[in-house]
Amino acid sequence: MRIALAQSDVAFGDVDFNLAHLRERVAAAAHGGAELVVFPECFLTGYAYSSAADVQRVAVEVPGPVTGELVKVAQEKGVHLVVGLIERAVGGKQCFNTALLVGPDGIALHYRKLHLPVLGCDRFVAPGDLPLSVASTPLGRIGLSICYDGSFPETARVLKLRGAQLIVLPTNWPEQATVSRRFQSMVRAFENHVNYVACNRIGSEGASSSPAAARGSTSPATSSCKAATARSSSSPTSTSRAPTTTRSSSLPGSTNSTELFTAAPSTTARWSSRRGRHARTDAAIAAHHRRRRPPATGGRTDRRRTRRVRSPTSRPTSHPTSRRPSPARTARRAGPSAARASRGGARAGRRAA
Repeated sequence: MRIALAQSDVAFGDVDFNLAHLRERVAAAAHGGAELVVFPECFLTGYAYSSAADVQRVAVEVPGPVTGELVKVAQEKGVHLVVGLIERAVGGKQCFNTALLVGPDGIALHYRKLHLPVLGCDRFVAPGDLPLSVASTPLGRIGLSICYDGSFPETARVLKLRGAQLIVLPTNWPEQATVSRRFQSMVRAFENHVNYVACNRIGSEGASSSPAAARGSTSPATSSCKAATARSSSSPTSTSRAPTTTRSSSLPGSTNSTELFTAAPSTTARWSSRRGRHARTDAAIAAHHRRRRPPATGGRTDRRRTRRVRSPTSRPTSHPTSRRPSPARTARRAGPSAARASRGGARAGRRAA
């Protein structure tokens, strides 16, 4: 299987523009031989919203006109797609953070995010109400999870037990999520002996520039999200990356949400202080052991009884557990001549008796 991870910036709140950009990326990936094209979390709608009204405004229906366009793209290029979006449920009362597996035959798998952090649109959507399931496709058995779901080992384990051969994780990791970026995919793949693919986005959401100016940009802005990762514990998967064009825009009538990602310095500072606290603790432990270490010319320390015992090179010392020394021992401590005199006096006393 050849997999393309479409690391792309998102036109914030502009579903039509993101859909057009998706067509370009799918065409380039299919030209490179990709069979599965994976897009980031909330690729069609954007993620960093600051109000429920904004979420309701950009949410799309599943199935609906937008998903119909996704199916048409998959049919034209003969590929499967994994696309993230904000879904408006039937009736319009609830929204969900959703990922779709779309193939030439239609929507193969519909998944709603289960674990919701207090960040971005996840603050205004409902937890997923669909079971974790696996879709059988010509490419194999594929399961889906989204971003924060990958932090919980049970999610990948359930998919593996239900027969998944590949788990796909569209994600929107912020810049400070270094542990997730570096280790999560490898750990989940190793735990479950399953192929695991994670696709992150690039760029910054909620940019203050106008949509027209942002769409004319061809160089990446300061990134608040890092590169995508793909990990496999069984068979290797190939990746195909088309040239990226950074695009971003602001949702008309919405509140700028860049403050969601400006917490990185304080988070980093908190972790730095934690590391410093550990370093100070390690230094204190080392100093404590240095204080307990006996001097080079002194006696050794019996740690089992924590008392000083006599060493050939040290001065003889008494300890509280010893009995009262005998006269001969006292004489030996006084010196060799006194010890001889004591032994001589003892022999003389025995003769007289």
